[in-house]
Amino acid sequence: MAFPMKELDVHNGLLDDPKAMAAQMKEEGYLFFRDVLDRDAVEQVRQKYFSVLIEDYGVVDPGQTVPLWNGKDVSGFPIKVPEVYGSGTYEKFVGNPRIHAFFEKVMGEPISWIPSTEYRLNPPVPEDPEDWVAGRHQDGFFNDGVPFWTAWCPFADIGPECGGLAIAPGANKRGYLHDRNDPPKYGIPADAIKESEWARPETYHAGDVLIFGEDTPHSGLANRSGVFRLSMDIRFSAKSDPQPVVGTLSAVETGRITIDTADGPVTLRVDDRSYLRLKDGAQLPVAEMENFLQVGEKMMAGRDGDRALVVRPQKG
Repeated sequence: MAFPMKELDVHNGLLDDPKAMAAQMKEEGYLFFRDVLDRDAVEQVRQKYFSVLIEDYGVVDPGQTVPLWNGKDVSGFPIKVPEVYGSGTYEKFVGNPRIHAFFEKVMGEPISWIPSTEYRLNPPVPEDPEDWVAGRHQDGFFNDGVPFWTAWCPFADIGPECGGLAIAPGANKRGYLHDRNDPPKYGIPADAIKESEWARPETYHAGDVLIFGEDTPHSGLANRSGVFRLSMDIRFSAKSDPQPVVGTLSAVETGRITIDTADGPVTLRVDDRSYLRLKDGAQLPVAEMENFLQVGEKMMAGRDGDRALVVRPQKG
């Protein structure tokens, strides 16, 4: 079991007060709500996850009401489960009017969905990690020019042994903590955040949601339970914020790329200050982009005028 963590506050009482929610995000970098997501929308995602675990991988037995691991070898279980990515699960979830309305209520204005989704069906791991928060990072460091909030949504009970997500409330006010001298992933050093700063609730439940800002340090925890951990990360921004260039990569040339969007092609300059992000978050050297970036790939870019700040694959 991970080191003891302090409890997250619950903010359901702020839901009718957009100014209070904005102040909470600014001060501590998160909002945590209990049992607020539409139950039908949550159940659809949950059933998709169960279908993959039971029918595609056989790691959960039919008839289970919890994602109980049946003991089948999971050493090769994929981090990115291909049966879920590209399945439209995210699109159906955020396309639910009640889900969309909830997040607009939190933002306090109309929102746009950012095509950067992570589906997580984390299996149990065999032993405790040396560093429980080894995955600590801040999303904004890797997404310059793409402002957003992240919503982490559980789809089954996630207790202390199952891990879940931990955040460091208030550390958002300290700027980016990543080590810029440690490419290509620029991780947050272990001593940048004290153990006493990390927090999570005793148990997450399906229908809860933890929302945090792009500068909020967070980390997934090891799953040391006997069940699979089911969750999804979705990202959204205010429509009034600068929007990323979203579309299909149609040209890759020395010093520039073109992305075909719904409103037509957009050409961006790429230089040594541009962060070319691989799927695992690592940085691709600009000199190698013509060998790695593939025409036809769905891409997203943050920009400053006609210069790319970050270029990365879409996910969903």
